[in-house]
Amino acid sequence: MKQAKVLHYKKITKSFSWGWGIRALCRVGLRVLIACLPLLPFIALATPFLLPESPHLRVKYTYTGSSALPIYRECDYLGVHGWVHLWGPDCPIVRFIEDSHKTDKTRLSS
Repeated sequence: MKQAKVLHYKKITKSFSWGWGIRALCRVGLRVLIACLPLLPFIALATPFLLPESPHLRVKYTYTGSSALPIYRECDYLGVHGWVHLWGPDCPIVRFIEDSHKTDKTRLSS
């Protein structure tokens, strides 16, 4: 039997890759994100309960001085975990306050 002559050959090189490849990872990541889209409302509702600090809205306050430049004496905030009563000159409209179970802040009884 005759031997065949090799005229041309291409050298096989290993290309750099990360397992599946970047494109496949992006496709899988996009599919996971698309699959999680229906869960977004539930995630948004659960987030304030899971955070160490939650947003509270100033509902009631007392102040001294003029209404243009008030000096706040006490403020009542309403948040996810209930009412919070704070003393002091710093009373922004929205404030991030730690959960009272983790701190010594007093709650108002309603």
